[in-house]
Amino acid sequence: MEKELLHKYFRGDTSPQEEKQVMDWAEASAGNYRQYLEERKIWNALLIHYTTSAEKASTFSAQNKSFILWKIGSIAASIALLISLSWIIFTANKEEPQSLQAVMVPAGQRVQLVLGDGTKVWLNSKSTFTYPTSFGKNIREVELDGEGYFEVTKNEKAPFIVKTRKYDIKVLGTTFNVSAYQNKLSAFETSLLEGAIDVSTGDQTEWISLTPNEKVTEIDGILQKDTINNPEHLRWREGLICLDDEPFENLMRKFAVYYGIDIVINNPNVLKYKCTGKFRQTDGIEYALRVLQKDVKFKYLRNDELNSITII
Repeated sequence: MEKELLHKYFRGDTSPQEEKQVMDWAEASAGNYRQYLEERKIWNALLIHYTTSAEKASTFSAQNKSFILWKIGSIAASIALLISLSWIIFTANKEEPQSLQAVMVPAGQRVQLVLGDGTKVWLNSKSTFTYPTSFGKNIREVELDGEGYFEVTKNEKAPFIVKTRKYDIKVLGTTFNVSAYQNKLSAFETSLLEGAIDVSTGDQTEWISLTPNEKVTEIDGILQKDTINNPEHLRWREGLICLDDEPFENLMRKFAVYYGIDIVINNPNVLKYKCTGKFRQTDGIEYALRVLQKDVKFKYLRNDELNSITII
C-alpha cells in the first residue's frame, strides 16, 4: 500500500472507494494490518509531539488559580485532532510552577500517548485530557473529560490521581478504564482490570476500593460496585464498538458521543430492542445504522445543518 494513500486516508481526504481500498488491504493479512498500525503510530506521533512556542504569554484566572497561557496550537486530521496547550499553573500555596499539556480528541477518533513517568493512556472520541509535562515527587495528577484507558507505572511514593467532573480515581500502578463525559450522555463508570484503585464518592471523605474485574457505575447519582461480566466494551482502544445485549437507546447515546452528533429517537418501538455485535468506529455512524436496520425496524433522517439524526 502506498504511504501517500494511507496519509490521505488519515487526513480524511479519501473518497469512499479509496477508504474501502485501504480497509480491504488492512484486513487482507496480519502483515498488512501491522504495517497499517505502524504507519498510523508514526502519523499520530507527529501530532502528539507537535510543540508550540512560548514567546507570547497572557494571564487569566480560573477556580482561584492563576494561569499563564503561552500559546495554542491546533492540528486537524482524520485520525486525531490534537490541540496542544501549554501553560504555567501556580497553586495557592505558592508551589513551584508546573507546565501542563492538553489533548483534545475529535469525534470518531482515538489517541494514544505516553506520559513522563511511562504511564500509557488511550483516549476515546470527544475526550479532553490534561496532564503535566513532568510529575512531582509526591503526586501524579491528571484530568479527564471523556473516556480513557490507563496502564499506570507503579510508584508507591507518588499516587496517580485521575480527576473527573464528579469523582476522582486514585491508584499506585494498575490497569483500568474510566468513562466520565461531562455532557451527561453517558454515566460515569470505572472498570479495573489489574491492580487496585480507590474511587472517591464525590466529597473525597469516602472511597470505594476495587479489585480486578470489578467496576463502579453511577446510577441515579449514587456509585454502585459490581463485577465486569464482559470486558469486550473496552476494545474501543482497537477502534471497535462492541455490544453485548445493549439497549438501543444506550447505543444511540454512545453513537452521539463517539461521532459528535445529536440523535433524537421519535420511534418508541425501537426502545424494546437490545443489540449485540461489533462495529469499527471508522466505518461511520450511517454504516452502523444501516447494519442495525437489518434487525431493528426503523428509518432515520440526517440533518447536516443541525448535525443531527432522527430515528423514525
